[in-house]
Amino acid sequence: MTKFPRIELRSDTLSQLTTAMRMAMAEAEVGDDTWDGDPTTRRLERHCAELFGKEAALFTTSGTLSNQLALRVHTAPGDEIITDTKYHVNFYESAASAGLAGVALNAVDSPDGVITPELLRLALQRKKRAPQLAEPTLVCLENTVNFHSGRVIPLDSLRVLRRHTLDAGLATHLDGARLANASVAAGASLAEFAEPADTVAMCFSKGLAAPFGSILTGPADLIDKAARHRLAYGGGLHQSGVMAAAALYALEHNVERLREDHYHARLLCKLLSGHPAFGVDPDAVETNILVVDVSNTGLSATDFVRAAATEGVMLAEWTPTSFRAVTRLGLDETAVLAAADRLLGLADRTREFDA
Repeated sequence: MTKFPRIELRSDTLSQLTTAMRMAMAEAEVGDDTWDGDPTTRRLERHCAELFGKEAALFTTSGTLSNQLALRVHTAPGDEIITDTKYHVNFYESAASAGLAGVALNAVDSPDGVITPELLRLALQRKKRAPQLAEPTLVCLENTVNFHSGRVIPLDSLRVLRRHTLDAGLATHLDGARLANASVAAGASLAEFAEPADTVAMCFSKGLAAPFGSILTGPADLIDKAARHRLAYGGGLHQSGVMAAAALYALEHNVERLREDHYHARLLCKLLSGHPAFGVDPDAVETNILVVDVSNTGLSATDFVRAAATEGVMLAEWTPTSFRAVTRLGLDETAVLAAADRLLGLADRTREFDA
């Protein structure tokens, strides 16, 4: 049991509902999305299609479901998807991808989370190609890149890669779970980030602080197919307007405020980077995620995260030698300063003990 007030930094999914968002949910007009359609959900889907510059959009329960629906409509069983080893679709969804879409994942290992034309060429050429073997049909990208401290993949990189994927006859899906963070950090619209991809997904339950849901956008025919598969996967929704209202509220009120989260992440990074116990590069923090190496504390990540919890700072163990901290709605500068102070004090004590 900690003697300090708890500071939650494990994930932005741990943001708490605001009173205003709860009111929007309570007042939502609802119907049945699997019968005649839910009016608030339809409004959300139309709004997101416009925001992303796509023909249509589909409200889903989660980012994972949006990704899996995209894989299903872009591929046939036995096809191959090119992605990165650290992207969510490979790191967390490989079993789902094989079980639901029947696809094989061909993952490259980029140093910074950016799939370049050279890495795409490597993925295409390093395996034997023949009619009876897996056919590459889709490239799956991620923006921001969770495992690389919330890195924003620049628009120029996406556009260059798009030219090469089109030349290779490959479709592109963008897992934009935190694409709103990328949009705010880069000063580019969601539509600009979505343009180099055929389908794009974005979560409402991360930095946007809604309690539920994701959106999948793309061509109308693919979204129609995705809607049918959503039902088959058990993702059909009834009075979904309650949750759609939260997503609409988040899009209206919680996008620009992501700048606060980015500032707080950079502030925490700057405070920790001045201590020799922590390995973290302030220039690498572009959005609301920082990954911090704790090797020089003398503790494993498991032990450091456990010790931090006793100080009331909740972190996520990320690798055997690092933790992840994510800033979010409800975490102000005072909390960030307090978290840094406790972590610096913990580092000092562990190093003294080690000495």
